[in-house]
Amino acid sequence: MDDKGTLAELQQVIEKYNKDDPSSWMRLEDALEKVRRELVPPQIFTMKQRLQTVNNVCIVVALEMGLFKTLAAKVGKSLTAEDLSKTTGYNASLIARVMRVITAIGFANETGYQTYTANGCTLAQNNPGNIGGLIISNDIVFPVASRIRQYLQQNKPVDIAKTLPAYDFAMGETIWQTLAKNIEWKTGFDDNMTARNKTLSVPWHLKYPVGERLAAGSLSAKPIIVDVGGNQGVDLQRFADTFPELECELILQDLPETIAGIPGQLDSRIKPTAHDFFTEQTAKDDVASRKILSNIANVMQPHSRLLINEMILADVNESMIRSNMDMLMLFFTNGMERTQTQWNELLATVEPPLELVQVWSATGDQQCVIETCLAE
Repeated sequence: MDDKGTLAELQQVIEKYNKDDPSSWMRLEDALEKVRRELVPPQIFTMKQRLQTVNNVCIVVALEMGLFKTLAAKVGKSLTAEDLSKTTGYNASLIARVMRVITAIGFANETGYQTYTANGCTLAQNNPGNIGGLIISNDIVFPVASRIRQYLQQNKPVDIAKTLPAYDFAMGETIWQTLAKNIEWKTGFDDNMTARNKTLSVPWHLKYPVGERLAAGSLSAKPIIVDVGGNQGVDLQRFADTFPELECELILQDLPETIAGIPGQLDSRIKPTAHDFFTEQTAKDDVASRKILSNIANVMQPHSRLLINEMILADVNESMIRSNMDMLMLFFTNGMERTQTQWNELLATVEPPLELVQVWSATGDQQCVIETCLAE
């Protein structure tokens, strides 16, 4: 496609843009990325990509210095570098240099010489979930990045079935061991997962027709729903809110420290249970993934359904966000996001084997519900 065609395609996406439709902004993001890739001179494109690291460090600096917090507390008002200095205790000249980057990348507005005001990105980044996301993408990633060359050199050809994850190589322990003792990182990790589920994911029970399935069946006993690795219970709570009168047993399973950190009161039907999904299941009715799924499959009945709320990657032309998620999984745990073919291959190797029944998706959601059952 020539330059005019690329710009015309972007214009069409802009004309159809609806800020309240998640699929709409995803199409816009993809179209903007395409314009950047095809029209920005390669030497400029690659330079800007390299400098993303500096931008992210500046976001961390602004957060740690309290600049986002101070600006967010004065929404609609302009604050000078001197004002920010008086509140945060940091040098005004340093603040001005940091804010030069922060405003350039759109995380605050510049209203005059060394004068700033909060915008939507300022408020968003000051949210606990996004602060947690910054811990994941910077604090946890940077040590891996600093040793990735040595990791590749020493572990060539890097067969992940035989090689430790890059995180383990860099830190000398698994990410789960780190999170078990680093309270700040663990809190950030949990806050980010909770926020992502609340704001960027369509509830699983709105993708999967659970209401129709419950209405169609004659229930001889209360249905049991077990959320394995369910973090702080967002998904089960949203299910409980949607079906307030349903008699059911809702079991939330995650690591003890995650269960202990649940921020508020959950529905009375939800039973938080400390559980490591690498161990055998106690609730009835690639190696790590196979082990997790096998532990679940071993307690399933013929009528049981295992619903996996996960990404299914496209075979070609995957988005940057979903590709990034796959690489984070690789760096941290040797895990992966999968295509549908790869999901079928994995399910067939589970003991006892599982089979894919149907994939349920919603427009604009990064994840879908993969419905599985015991293979016949």
